Amino acid sequence: MSVMRGFSLLELLLSMTLGLLICALLLPVLQESLHSQRFALLRLDAQQEARFVLQQLGRDVRMAGSFACAGPAQWPAGQEPAMPLPENGSLTLRYADAGVAVLPVGAEQGRPALRLLQAPPPWEPGQMLLLSSCHHIDRLVLGEQAWLETEGETVWLRLQPHHPVWQSLKRHHLLSLELQPLRQLRYYWQAPGSLWWQLDDQAAQRLSDGIASLTVQARPATDCAFGQQRWWWTVRLVMQDGILPAYEMQLASRMGTAC
Repeated sequence: MSVMRGFSLLELLLSMTLGLLICALLLPVLQESLHSQRFALLRLDAQQEARFVLQQLGRDVRMAGSFACAGPAQWPAGQEPAMPLPENGSLTLRYADAGVAVLPVGAEQGRPALRLLQAPPPWEPGQMLLLSSCHHIDRLVLGEQAWLETEGETVWLRLQPHHPVWQSLKRHHLLSLELQPLRQLRYYWQAPGSLWWQLDDQAAQRLSDGIASLTVQARPATDCAFGQQRWWWTVRLVMQDGILPAYEMQLASRMGTAC
């Protein structure tokens, strides 16, 4: 008959010593693994934030100076520039949203008017509007220089009888005439790394808090394509964490000055 016996005290102490020794050897490996995991998560977060900022900024820069088939070359003289250069940690972009086709009909019952070929969006008084075509742009302020009136299913753009627009109609390409809302988009960045975005007079929104530096440079291209000289933009983005290398993106705006 066999007799069951347990571990002796010496064997138990030896087993515990070996176990502690193995744990001590594996602890740096575990710490390094956790550190690598945290580093990878921080890198992933920084990459996603940088990608979001560049996609947002790149999309808006491409729209700069685009007013349907018109561009900065048709922008009214004496106004703020259509293609502003970045300065003082900010960048202001101007472009036009989708518009409504317009048909000039001269005078209607003694009142000069332009007929909109479809119902416009619900623009508010004070909205800056562009009466634009491929050859010319006129700026109007809804409620001050221009009024929309609906008669049955027809929408009219009313102007004063002696408004300068009536004289400039001969400068327009009438087949491409549109009424568009002018949008002004402003980016500005503040230390220690906040990037803000503001559309027209709406409340500013924070896009990112992890930016170490953001530089935007603009220059006209030397080549000429389709009768337009494009603007080339270079965007350089550095994140605060120092994990990622600097991102650099080059892109061209949709419109430019006439060649």
